[in-house]
Order: sequence, then C-alpha cells, then structure tokens
Amino acid sequence: MASYACRLQASGNRVSIDVSLERVGLEVNGVPAVFNTHCVNADDIAEVFAGAGFLESNYEVPEVLSGLRGRDVIDVGANVGDTALYFLLNGARKVIAVEPLPSVARCAEENVRLSSATDKVKVINAALSDEPVSVPCDYDVLSSRYFSTLKGNGPCKVPSVTLGNLLNMVEDPYLLKMDCEGCEAEAILGPERERLRAFEHIIFETHPFITGVSNEELLASLKELGFECRLHIRGPELGRNVYYCKNSKLKTT
Repeated sequence: MASYACRLQASGNRVSIDVSLERVGLEVNGVPAVFNTHCVNADDIAEVFAGAGFLESNYEVPEVLSGLRGRDVIDVGANVGDTALYFLLNGARKVIAVEPLPSVARCAEENVRLSSATDKVKVINAALSDEPVSVPCDYDVLSSRYFSTLKGNGPCKVPSVTLGNLLNMVEDPYLLKMDCEGCEAEAILGPERERLRAFEHIIFETHPFITGVSNEELLASLKELGFECRLHIRGPELGRNVYYCKNSKLKTT
C-alpha cells in the first residue's frame, strides 16, 4: 500500500497513510479506504494496491482507471471489500460488491463502514450463480481468497444473483471485475453471456483447474461478444491469469 501511495503522490495526488493495531488506512484526495486489521489479508492488499511483486496491481489498467471517475462498477468476488475501495479511491461513483462467504461479506461491510462509503458501496452476500449455494458460515479471512463455491460447501445457504440482477442495480455499467474462483466461466459461457455487452470494460481472473474450461474458450466467447482482450498479469499458477477486455462494439457518448 505504501508503494501505491507513493506512485499516487508522485502523480500529484494528495495522499496519506494511517496504520495502527486496529486499522490500516489510505486516503487519496479526501477519499478514505480503511481496513479493520481483523478483516484484511496483507497479501490481498498487496495484490490489489501494490502488485504483490508484480510491476502493477491486478486492477491497475490505465485504460480503465482513466475513465473510471463518476462511473459504476460491479465487483464479483469482492472478498473483504479491498477491490471495491480501490475502485472508489480511483474515482468510481458506485460499486456493487458481491461476496458469497457470510463472514467475509461482514468484513467487507465493516471496512466499507470504516471508510465512510456505505452510500457508495453496496455489499451483497450472494454468489454469481443461477441457484443458491451452500458455503461455510464462518470462513478464515486469511484464506478466503481461494474459496470456490464450485468446490467448497458448508451449512450456510446464500442466495444467487445473476448478471441481469446486478445490472439492474447500476445506471452506468462501466466495469465488471470478476475474481470469483470459477464463476467467471458460467458468466462468460452461460445463458446470460449476452449481458456482458453492457459493460465497457471487464477485468477477470481465470481458474481453469477449477472450472475445466480453458482460457482460450473464455477469450473466444468474449471475442464473439465484441471484446478485445489481452493478458494483463500471468499468475503464479499455470493458467491462472488476469485478463483485461475492452468492449470494442459499445457505442459511448
């Protein structure tokens, strides 16, 4: 987070960092992102804000960030709200944050509350799916980033939400972010795939060892829908990559 703050400051932004035993905070041009230390994973923060050893973070895509101010984001696989708050710091007007694990969704709500962003970030405890899913009720935040509703289950049943449902919650579907340990395959190949045309940009992580679907299949489907995609970050595991896609057919005003 410190390196991210330095880059922002070097670009002429007003930036401050506040760290204590109870919270970690970053403020950019008067917009805060505050995390309860019990509701955050240092690796997640590094991956989102600092790049976790990469040259750039998973979501530092200039073509996206340059037009994000005042626009709406749908964040699928929101975890503890770190990406939602990252998008707010970069100017997003509204973020719909979808997280299936109840305990992790509560952490996201806590971090959003600490950041005074409850009017801009709506946390939804649900899974991007065509039916409700069963998940653990109390899952360790430190390992929640690897939980997949396609592989794991538990005693808590959470509702499903579709792309259509999510699009009804925003007026300006600028960016779709998906890091949901497998649900991206159904979104890109499933019956609601045409809904993706509403977005100007998509950033998503692939999980071929969970879904059994190759990256090439996903990219071919997106190309059919009019998206031009490129590899943004090659992941540490074979096939687990982050791709950025731009809607080349969407007419903007």
